[in-house]
Amino acid sequence: MTLPRCRMRDHLARPEADRPDSPVDDLRTRLEQAQADERRAEALLDSVASLMVMSDATAMMRRAAEDAICHIGFSAVQVYAADHDLGVLTEVARLRRDIRPSEMHLPGLDPVVEQPGELDPIPLRPGDILAEFALGNHSHRLLPPDPDDSSATNRLMVQMRAPGRGGRGGGALLGVIIAHSDGPATARQISLLHSLATMIGAATEAIRIDRFREQILSSVSHELRTPLAAIRAYNELLLDEDAGPINDEQRLFLQRIETTSIQLDRMVEDMLDLSKLRAGEMVVPRELMDVTAVIEHIIDTLSPEARRRSISLADEIASELPQISSNSDRLAQVLFNLVGNAVKYVADGGSVLVRAAICTPSTCRQLARIRERLQQSRSFSAADCLVIEVIDDGPGIAADELGRVFDEFFRGRLTERTTKGSGLGLTIAARLTRLLGGTLEVDSTPGEGTTFYLILPVEPTGCAQANEAT
Repeated sequence: MTLPRCRMRDHLARPEADRPDSPVDDLRTRLEQAQADERRAEALLDSVASLMVMSDATAMMRRAAEDAICHIGFSAVQVYAADHDLGVLTEVARLRRDIRPSEMHLPGLDPVVEQPGELDPIPLRPGDILAEFALGNHSHRLLPPDPDDSSATNRLMVQMRAPGRGGRGGGALLGVIIAHSDGPATARQISLLHSLATMIGAATEAIRIDRFREQILSSVSHELRTPLAAIRAYNELLLDEDAGPINDEQRLFLQRIETTSIQLDRMVEDMLDLSKLRAGEMVVPRELMDVTAVIEHIIDTLSPEARRRSISLADEIASELPQISSNSDRLAQVLFNLVGNAVKYVADGGSVLVRAAICTPSTCRQLARIRERLQQSRSFSAADCLVIEVIDDGPGIAADELGRVFDEFFRGRLTERTTKGSGLGLTIAARLTRLLGGTLEVDSTPGEGTTFYLILPVEPTGCAQANEAT
């Protein structure tokens, strides 16, 4: 067919980039696809970053199915979790891409819908294609569509395993992901699903280890309480000479047993408290309380140990501190940990000071650093809070360790060789402080000492009274 002259001229004059199926078109398409793949990978990384902090393995596996659809491009995904106690695979997620028109999707929601899953678990034994794959050594397997099923899709099966040697997935089987696609899975999809399965495996194993640790802590702590109580009871009978008179050397030995038993008893209580705090089972009722009385009680309790080591233990409490809404027992526990640590870590002849006053973010030199956080917190007004400072002239904390002092079982290198401890006291103090609606901060200079700032909200009425008094 001959084109009209003008149209032919126009056609010949068109640049090559505008002609269909030109090399430039193909290059542009490839570039757009590469950019789309890059955006999907970035979105997948962002999603996995939030997924890794989840504490529920089943919810995490379901999120992994969503990611495989939304960010890797599969049409449907099933996830099976391995239960080695029962020897079965249980389906925990079955999702597919929502094929409704895009205008029917709610803003901000992924176009993914849930499908009814299998109710019966699959036994982990030969005879089932999924079970055989799970028991095998292949990390993935590609299955073509069933020719007898017109609705069948291509399937990619990938194992989820706990980290093995070198941190790679080669440990215990945790589950299997089955990803469906209309065409064969691409090398990029296989690689991304492998990476997702590896990260889910590592996170799931971390959750399992964490729960196992909690069970061990709770079990061991409860089992230790009974023999410790018996040791302390019999030791007290011996100290009271109920079983006969004792000499000075025997009394010294018995007192050392009592001191060690008290330390063990406190460690057991710390482990039990930590288990409750981690599980969210710690209940802290609040009522109006006198902070001054709590501080003075802690000073009186720790004074004998301070005097024994010639440590100056004193307090500076502002006059007419208002009552605050808190829990006296838990506040005393926080302060006992803070002041007890200070007494324990300072050298003989050192000093520990406990200071309490009403402060404002604008006038307290330490609060200036965290003013923004306080103002964003609902617990604090912009103008008033109670600050209890625990100041010591001990060895201090290295600058690179300040951000870790509230981590579980952490012990600073400046003190771990000279002083024994479980590394739980500050962790518990920080978590209890949050339950009390406050915050715990630390500032330290190696070789000069450390200051802990316990900051608690004050009711507006109490603050007004305090300001009027001062």
